[in-house]
Amino acid sequence: MNLARQNLIVAAAAVLLAVPTWLQLSSDAETFKDPGRIPLLFDGFTSDNVGAILLQQPKKEQPPPDPRQPDQKQIAYDQLHIVKTGKGFVFGNLVAGDLVGAPVNKDRVEADVFAHLRAIRIDRDVLVQPNATPEQLATYGLDEAHALVVKAVDTTGQNVVAEVLVGKDASAGQTGTEMVRGVFVRKRDSNDVVLYEFDKGWRRDVQQDQWLDKVLAKPEPEKVRRLSIRNAATAGTTFTFERKDNKASWTAVEPPADVGALRQSEVESLVQRLRWIAVQDFRMPMQRAGNLQTLGLLPPQIEIVLGLRDGDQDREIKLSVGNKVEGKNEFYLYCSESAFLLTWPAGTVTSFELDVKAQLFDPAQPVEGVKPGEVKKDEKAGEVKKDEKTGEIKKDEKPGETKKDEKAGEVKKEEKPGEIKKDEKKAEAKEVKRIGG
Repeated sequence: MNLARQNLIVAAAAVLLAVPTWLQLSSDAETFKDPGRIPLLFDGFTSDNVGAILLQQPKKEQPPPDPRQPDQKQIAYDQLHIVKTGKGFVFGNLVAGDLVGAPVNKDRVEADVFAHLRAIRIDRDVLVQPNATPEQLATYGLDEAHALVVKAVDTTGQNVVAEVLVGKDASAGQTGTEMVRGVFVRKRDSNDVVLYEFDKGWRRDVQQDQWLDKVLAKPEPEKVRRLSIRNAATAGTTFTFERKDNKASWTAVEPPADVGALRQSEVESLVQRLRWIAVQDFRMPMQRAGNLQTLGLLPPQIEIVLGLRDGDQDREIKLSVGNKVEGKNEFYLYCSESAFLLTWPAGTVTSFELDVKAQLFDPAQPVEGVKPGEVKKDEKAGEVKKDEKTGEIKKDEKPGETKKDEKAGEVKKEEKPGEIKKDEKKAEAKEVKRIGG
């Protein structure tokens, strides 16, 4: 068999083997669907069009049916109302109570609302349950009495942009590699049950505390130009520290006379502690806080002021710390970055209860020119002065020399030779009278 014939046989064998492989790939291609081509549940959804969000979680205990309308079941919800403003997201006035206007964490809104509304897809060829009955919806946790409602409304507040009901976890009762990570969902106007799978999880609570943005400010340390502190240890004195633009070192403004050099690392440590100003809790709007004096905020127990420079703009962040909250390891706080009465963790407050004079300055140095053991300029009479020794004649005197303002044998100005002083005459007269008497 020549070489050409062998090559022909090998080529024919390769073709025969490729046919079943091609048939298998064609079959798989028909059954495989590119996830990117599956229609979105809310096609065209964008968070830019959203002006408000309403989350509604049915309460575990529902009110009894109204006897007058037994066919209309009333659902009671725990609700969370979030509104978009020019400064970000805040709690709306539907259900927020004392926290109306309090800031909401924008990262959580993105991760637990918008990201999912953009990602849910509906493949009508593989629906979990098309056009489910009320009983079937209850099986998936998608009936009105059990489903979490996520509703997004446009900026006018009139039109619903997206509304989805979220039911049970699809992984319930499953373990191992077969476990499906996702939840059952449906649109408000549809009974088609959809399996929505996700990778990073989905937090679906409606507790306000879990949605609050508790970070008031994140001042960058390199932009801080001034720091002022006043507390109980300073006895009412405000200590101020400054640094010039493009300078790393701090200087004290009008420091006490009895201190040494400023400790740069200690000042910088305080600035670093304020690079993330986060509170423990939001209590209520300041206008409803009542008597600020009883809270220890008028005057404050601790007052801290940060001066920042961002480009050509200067601004201040002021923090006023009050009394300790009864029964909690927190202190009342007012911050210029918020309109609410806040609380600050005790661990953070402790850092600013320091004795500024003792901890931020070195001890005072000895007076320049005076060596240890020498007698100072202002010591009491009888002590030897710095430039004298016992028995030493002063520099400007000579032995036997008459002082500059006296002449030898000179009678003082008010006396004449042989003159008896006035008080001596009286004494002499009395003595003569006594003897003669």
